[in-house]
Amino acid sequence: MTNKKRHNGNDFEKRILELLSKNLMSTSQVARVLGMRRDVTAGYLQALKNQGKLDFYKVGRSHVYKTTERWKSD
Repeated sequence: MTNKKRHNGNDFEKRILELLSKNLMSTSQVARVLGMRRDVTAGYLQALKNQGKLDFYKVGRSHVYKTTERWKSD
């Protein structure tokens, strides 16, 4: 067994929503800040978008996200 701390999906979702409530960020930026792999982060972002928690914009080749107004945390 390893000493690595395991996170559950709800933890990542909460951290992503908190981060994107204050910032407009690309998938790569979110992954970098949270120390996650980009492909895993993209999956979480897509799921949160599908749940209506994130707004999505395509800027050039980047996918940029922010929380929807009803999910903003002050």
